[in-house]
Amino acid sequence: MKKVIKKKLEETKQHAFEKKVLQREKAKGAPRVGEFYKENDILLEDIDLGQIRIDMKREGEDITTEEIIETTKIIPLKDHMIEITIYERKDQKDSKEKRNLALFVHGGGFIGGDVKTKGNQCRYLAQQSGAVVVSPEYRLAPETPYPGAEEDVLGTIDWLEDNADRFNIDTDKMAIMGESAGGHLAVNACLKDKKQRMKLVVPVYGVMDMSVAEDTPYNWDYSLYQMEEEQKDYIMNRLFRFKELNDSMNELYLQNGESTLDGEISPLFSEHLDCLPKVLMIEAEFDYFKICNEEFVKKLEEQGKDVDVIYYEGLDHGFFDRLGSLPQTQDCIDEIAKYIKEM
Repeated sequence: MKKVIKKKLEETKQHAFEKKVLQREKAKGAPRVGEFYKENDILLEDIDLGQIRIDMKREGEDITTEEIIETTKIIPLKDHMIEITIYERKDQKDSKEKRNLALFVHGGGFIGGDVKTKGNQCRYLAQQSGAVVVSPEYRLAPETPYPGAEEDVLGTIDWLEDNADRFNIDTDKMAIMGESAGGHLAVNACLKDKKQRMKLVVPVYGVMDMSVAEDTPYNWDYSLYQMEEEQKDYIMNRLFRFKELNDSMNELYLQNGESTLDGEISPLFSEHLDCLPKVLMIEAEFDYFKICNEEFVKKLEEQGKDVDVIYYEGLDHGFFDRLGSLPQTQDCIDEIAKYIKEM
C-alpha cells in the first residue's frame, strides 16, 4: 500500500482544521456543545427533505483552461430511463483513438445531490485525465430506495459497454469513482459487477460502512480523532452533523429491513473484496467515515488487494465540493487523473 499525506497549506497547528475550513465552520455559529452524544430523535416525517436537497447543491467553480464538450443523453435501463452527462475534451472528441473512461457517481447521502452540482469537477477531470467522463443521474431515495441507485450505476456501465464504439471508449481501461454516497455506490458496483469490468475504483471519502456508530468492530467515537484543543468543539460539531445525517439517510435509503451490517449493503463487511480492482482511497482527517474507511483499507491489505491512500490533513467531509475555493480539491482531481491515465 502507498499512502500519501497531504499537509495543510495554511494552518500550522497539528490536528486542526485548515484555515478556510475553520472560517466556514465559525460562520455557521456556535457549536452545539452538549448534544454530541445524544441519540438521533428526529422523526422521519419531520425531515425537511427539500431543504436538505437545496443545501447539498454546492457547485464548485469552473477552473478548466481547455474547451470541454458536455452532452446529455437519456439511456434505457431495465424498466426505466435515466439521464447521463458526458464530458469530453474538444481536441479529443473526434479522435479515432480509444480513450479511457471515468464513470463519476455524485454524492448526496442517497437522498440528494445531482450531476449538475459536480459538473465542474467532471469537466476538470476530463481535461486533466483525457478520459471520457460520464456521470449518471441515478434515482434518489426515499422515492427510490435501495437497491435503485446501485441498479442505475450498474445499468450505466452496461450501456457504456454496449455503446463503447460510439464514444471510442477502451473497455479495458474503465474506472469508476464517486464522493461520499457516490463512493459507496462505486465500490458496491465493482463488488456486484459479475464481469468485473472496472480497472480502478476511487471512493472519495466514501461510505464504506453505513452503520458507523452502531455495534461495529472499531466502535466509532469522537475519541478516535486527534483534535487541536482550541478547535475541538468545532471539529466535534462537524462530525456530529454527519452522525445525525447518516442516521436519517439510512432510514430513507434502506426501507425494507436491510441491515447496515450486511456485506451486500456496507462494503466493509463484504465477503467479495477479491472482486475489487485497484483501489484509490481519498480520505480527509476530520471525515465522519474516516474510521470505518481505515478499517476497510486494513481488510483490503489483509486480502492482498492493491490499494493506495491519499490523505488530506485539516479537511473534512465535503471538501470535494469546493473546487476553485479550496486548493486541495483541485489537487485531489489532479491525483485521480494521474491514476486514470495510468490504467
